[in-house]
Amino acid sequence: MLDEEPQTFFSETQIFSTEDGLESAINGLYQSYADPGYHGSSIHGLVAPMSGKFWSNQGASQDATSLNCLPNNTWLTRLWPAMYTTVNVANGIIKNLEDSNLTNRDVALGQAYFIRAATYFDLVRYFGGVPLKLEPTTSETLHTPRSTKEDVYDQIIADFEMAKLLLPNPGEYLVDRPVKTAANMFLAKVYMTMAGELNEAFLWQKAYDEAIQVYGAYSLTPTYAELFVPGNENTSEAIFEIQYGENGAVRNSDIIRSYTLKGYYEYDTFGRIRPNKEVYDQHITQYPGDPRIEATFLYDSFEQYNPNNGSYKTKKIYPQQLNGNDGYAAIKKYLDPGFNGTTTSRNQIKLRYADLLLMLAEITNEINGPTTEALGYVNEVLARARNTESGTATEPADFPSTLSQDDFRTRIMRERQYELLAENHEFFDTRRRGFDYFLEEVIHTHNNSVMGNKDFVYPEDEKNMLLPIPSTELSGNQAITQDDQNPGY
Repeated sequence: MLDEEPQTFFSETQIFSTEDGLESAINGLYQSYADPGYHGSSIHGLVAPMSGKFWSNQGASQDATSLNCLPNNTWLTRLWPAMYTTVNVANGIIKNLEDSNLTNRDVALGQAYFIRAATYFDLVRYFGGVPLKLEPTTSETLHTPRSTKEDVYDQIIADFEMAKLLLPNPGEYLVDRPVKTAANMFLAKVYMTMAGELNEAFLWQKAYDEAIQVYGAYSLTPTYAELFVPGNENTSEAIFEIQYGENGAVRNSDIIRSYTLKGYYEYDTFGRIRPNKEVYDQHITQYPGDPRIEATFLYDSFEQYNPNNGSYKTKKIYPQQLNGNDGYAAIKKYLDPGFNGTTTSRNQIKLRYADLLLMLAEITNEINGPTTEALGYVNEVLARARNTESGTATEPADFPSTLSQDDFRTRIMRERQYELLAENHEFFDTRRRGFDYFLEEVIHTHNNSVMGNKDFVYPEDEKNMLLPIPSTELSGNQAITQDDQNPGY
């Protein structure tokens, strides 16, 4: 008998022995980062409603929508392992490139450090101290205790610093891959988050030193609306986008289904995730003439397709409709007429230049108050917001020079909501200023707006500053418990 070993899969040695094999490994890293378990679905189904800025009528999201996320939440039990799968892929690349002399070794290694750092930065902000895994997982390392937040942040900073050293400069690499300035921007976010928690001036300065490296390396698109036109991906404003493409029969993202209202197109969408009533109200009350409202929200009504007879009818939604599933506006940023029900070519923006400018405005205000420099950054964003294809609107007006430091701080946080809504910043922005801010900005604001309406009343519970460790991890990792003391810093 002749025994044959089928050579169906490439070994690690084969993959990391050639430039093409290494590129395939990096593609796999981005695929894991973009996977439905992570960015493709879970952060929308779970993290958006848990931010306190969104509502969802999906059964798997109901506990998150009421700010009472349970450890067995379906999205939660998908998110944790998907994030650690991404970490493990990055660890494998880093491990296999230790002694490599391939010509694309440094750029690939920089990307592995970058994605590992970005993933741990999400993990620590979602869960606090988490298991810190820096080697490919083996049966001996399945049971790993939580590290402190301090240790996790130290590793995140070290990884982004390595990414800065290894990644090319803007314009020297592929437009759809992160470069050195993306690592700078992420590091600025890390230091901002730490500064908000620790109230340390030197951390605000570190955030500024990183963010200013990105200033001027990108440019805002002429109008806000064109950022979200289908097919307009990787613009001059894009610093890091998660790339998606219409290929294959494997689902790559639910972002179109999640945000696009049912019947908006002639194919199936669900529109399950909607901005809370007060989120829409805040924007239109402060800036009723802001062109960003039309680019961000679908509201009042829309023409809904009826698949039974192929006709359309006017469907009322918020604020014309106040109750039920249609008692909410919808998000327009993720429309895709070419969606095939499984895959989409709409990218997800992770970092863009307007975000950087708002960060610089906030950071500068914390260091020196509402100076001309701080005003200049935010007013650059507001000036672009006023631009439309048909002319220039009068709103949103520039920030006045008479603002106090406290008033500037309050307004810049709200300005981030108006500019960046539904781009995965809400959970982080509502928590990095501490529980008192979260209590007032999210819980009290929401509860005061829904009294008498059929809507969830949020609990005043500090546990909602973080997500719970999923039940699947608690049962599979003997070194971790939900009640671990996690003093952090």
